[in-house]
Amino acid sequence: MPVLDFKEIPEAHKGTGSQDTFELFARDCLKFLGYEIAEHPDRGADGGKDLIVIEQRSGIGGTTKIRWLVSCKHNAHSGTSVSPTVESNIRDRVEVNACAGFIGFYSTLPSSGLSVNLKGLENKFPHQVFDREIIEGNLLGSANGLLLAKRYFPKSIGKWQVANPQPARIFGDTQGLPCSVCGTDLLTQEDKGVVMIWKKYDEEQAAGPDHIELIHWVCRGHCDDVMGDRIYKSHPDLSDGWEDVVDVMTPTIFAKWIMALMNQLRGGVTYSDVAFENLKKFILRIYPYVVRHPTDEESERISMLQQIPESLGGLGREI
Repeated sequence: MPVLDFKEIPEAHKGTGSQDTFELFARDCLKFLGYEIAEHPDRGADGGKDLIVIEQRSGIGGTTKIRWLVSCKHNAHSGTSVSPTVESNIRDRVEVNACAGFIGFYSTLPSSGLSVNLKGLENKFPHQVFDREIIEGNLLGSANGLLLAKRYFPKSIGKWQVANPQPARIFGDTQGLPCSVCGTDLLTQEDKGVVMIWKKYDEEQAAGPDHIELIHWVCRGHCDDVMGDRIYKSHPDLSDGWEDVVDVMTPTIFAKWIMALMNQLRGGVTYSDVAFENLKKFILRIYPYVVRHPTDEESERISMLQQIPESLGGLGREI
């Protein structure tokens, strides 16, 4: 699903004072990609070009400069493709402006007819087309690209950043959360695994406060099974509970989880030294991912989890 809504850039044919915005965006985007701006956008007769950029290519024989004619077409508001009718006389325009190549910079897509025309000119000069998806891909792939996108698409980037949260830099470099079995950093995975919490089970003290003996975090599935087998063989007196790591990383659920932890400590639950150290480590490792707005998907998850009774490890699952 596209991230950038090109309708945020004003229409080019309406004299609102902002009709040049798409051309200015094209200039800034091509400059960001490494092109040198030879001729900037301006108003009035433009000789069939919106701007001219220069690309430097380095090779064994030295540096070669290629002069590109750039044509900007902003059809996002109508949703129409760029046709040969509006992108006409390409060869003449390239030659008149002493260029060696053609760049189409479009907020929609070239029509099939225009694509055929450009292909027919390949033996005359090279061409490039930056359509909406190519532009978006270039901008969202780096921090500097995101800064540029935020200038021209503030609403789109605002929504995207909420849906794609980055860890807060509150402890300097963010530390990972390596799986206790295979070592994979769970925080870099789509499925962030589970945190497993092991308590001693004593029938004689079943009504008393729990004692947490071990805490581990592992990949879901194979590593989860491996860890379970290890613990049951070495500690047959322990019973386990678990929580999805991605749930605990959700801001609202994190607060709920911490409150459950504090309530249980108040109620007399005890921890082994190893379990308590791992609990603190887990909280600190995920905290940079918590201090943010919840995504839309997390908000839906929160609504579902709020219908489940509280308990630490997990919220609705007894440990």
